[in-house]
Amino acid sequence: MRRLTLLLALAAAVLVAGGCGSKPLPIPSLPTGTLTQAQYEDAFPKTAQGLAAKYDVGKPLDADASAADQAAHVAGLQHVLRDWATRLARLQPPAAAASAQARYIAGIRSFASDLDRARTALDRGDTTGANMLLASGRIASAGTRADLIAARRAFHALGYDLEDLDSAPVKTD
Repeated sequence: MRRLTLLLALAAAVLVAGGCGSKPLPIPSLPTGTLTQAQYEDAFPKTAQGLAAKYDVGKPLDADASAADQAAHVAGLQHVLRDWATRLARLQPPAAAASAQARYIAGIRSFASDLDRARTALDRGDTTGANMLLASGRIASAGTRADLIAARRAFHALGYDLEDLDSAPVKTD
């Protein structure tokens, strides 16, 4: 169970942006049409707001949570990530940032799929195997890392200041 905490750390930015505090944030409407850079920077964190509460993953698991409870929590995180990617895809950034956004969305979706390996291990009761995947950082595939790193570099090169960009959904070096 100690290692499952790492998964929570990996998705922490999503949960923070998703409103996992004591008072859940509502899921806000997103702007439509092509956005300016400033509008995009403002809308970016709102794409995840309220999702943790929606999928009931904003609270830490108990230390004695069963493998089934842990698997359900991972499934909830996957829902958050997939919903976040869908909401982010609704934003229309300036043309120069469109490919960076596409890579970032691909990285979010890929990370959600990467978590299938941990959930599969937990579904069979293998908490040790799931925890090894999560603790080692091997849960994020090379493709996930490549998409997130490329997107982050592109956004930075364009001068974007996006909340939690470098840590959500998973920190990469």
